[in-house]
Amino acid sequence: MAGYLRMSDADLSEIKNLVKIGALTPEEAKERERKGVLKQKEDVVQLASTLCPGQAVVFYEDNNLSAFKRNVKRKSFERMLKDLEVGSLGGVLAYDIDRLFRQPKDLERLIDYYESPGSSLVFSTLSGQNFDLTTPDGRFTARIMVNVANKSSEDMKRRLRREMERMAFAGEMSGGPRPFGWEDDRLTLRPKEKKALDDMGEMVLKGNSLTTVTTWLKSKGFVGRTGKPFVRSSVRRILLNPRNAGIRKFRGEPLKNQEGNYIMGPWEAPWTVDKWLAIKNTIEGPGPNRAKVGPGHNTVRSILSGILRCGVCGTRMVAANTSRKYPKYRCARDAGGCGNITISRPAVEDTVRGLVSDVLMTATAQKETEEVGPKWDKAKKLAALEDEFSEFHQLWKAGKIKTTSYILGREKLEEEIDQLRGERAVALARPTKAPSLEVIKNGWDKLSIESQREVILSVLSAVMVASRKNVPAGGRVDRGIDHSRLTPVFKQQ
Repeated sequence: MAGYLRMSDADLSEIKNLVKIGALTPEEAKERERKGVLKQKEDVVQLASTLCPGQAVVFYEDNNLSAFKRNVKRKSFERMLKDLEVGSLGGVLAYDIDRLFRQPKDLERLIDYYESPGSSLVFSTLSGQNFDLTTPDGRFTARIMVNVANKSSEDMKRRLRREMERMAFAGEMSGGPRPFGWEDDRLTLRPKEKKALDDMGEMVLKGNSLTTVTTWLKSKGFVGRTGKPFVRSSVRRILLNPRNAGIRKFRGEPLKNQEGNYIMGPWEAPWTVDKWLAIKNTIEGPGPNRAKVGPGHNTVRSILSGILRCGVCGTRMVAANTSRKYPKYRCARDAGGCGNITISRPAVEDTVRGLVSDVLMTATAQKETEEVGPKWDKAKKLAALEDEFSEFHQLWKAGKIKTTSYILGREKLEEEIDQLRGERAVALARPTKAPSLEVIKNGWDKLSIESQREVILSVLSAVMVASRKNVPAGGRVDRGIDHSRLTPVFKQQ
């Protein structure tokens, strides 16, 4: 005999809400759920002793899993159906029918076993209603009650969604785990993490990749909620969170009111909206110093990838053997190259850095080391679009534009305005000093891979790498370097 155990969706929802508002800790919630299941187990054992004296009860438990959500797979429920199919169970007992089913299709799957000729399977609950699935009346009653339970869950889902929407547009707090940067109250900034957020944002604005930012965050000892180090995807999610600018979001998207302004939440925000927009557009837009060199090679992992070019076929070269004793750059066949040119990675990087340093030190033009102010020349275009959006909205409110036309037109205008605001934010948030000045003052070691590439690309368009002299193609990789193999292509050429 099978005994199925699961907390009701309503009880689970209540417990989760108590955790969200702080009335229960996660540990206390688990204990309450466990106690509820143990009470069900006692009642099912008593029901089994009444209906089927002497028969053992095998329990199948799907605690904390919804029977209503279609994308939730209840493993114990599925295992119970398989055991019924092979005939190892004499029937199913449950606290109530809604613990087993809140989707009619799940009930029908079980009914298939009870409708088979000569079935003697038992089905009963503690509700006292006739749910004998071997009879038409029992199946009729069960189908009605499961549809009632399904309707109840649909109503609850609709009410919760409406309440969450109301809270979002009102800028009120919602539940959820503690975000990175805030204390457990989700309102007050945590100083150490707030400083980390600021530092990560500045790194992104300076052109550093998310991989570099993630490595930095690990080096500072920060870990996620589970105690594991952050990975690139979680760092990206942290930096793109509208909450960093105080913006309320709903279903993953930042919210705006009818006038097109962001709806703000009640928590402390570490960044301004412009800073968040700048970081967002820097992350989601194309990298300023990334050169695509073939499928899968558009992420910056080495200083000269895409800057070095094969002297035989002209293809951009990529880093290879990066974890081995003698790493190199190669002309890659999988990137469309000939595959005949390689060169020692450390040696060529030192050579190119030295060349660029000499150029910067001896440059007669001050522009290489002077402070660079923010440049953005689309202010008039943005102002015109914002005025157009305001007029368009007023015409709709006055009933002079159909709603369908308004929605389509609004989406187009918002997209153009958001794009320009993002570009403005990036331009205004960029560091005011060129990285080349830092190279001259402090050396290359203080710069990340991305910043080193930016300095190199400010001087060079490419470096051509010729074949090794007197060494056949595919021969030994250079451990030093023959400088005559390198032909720099300067920006002014």
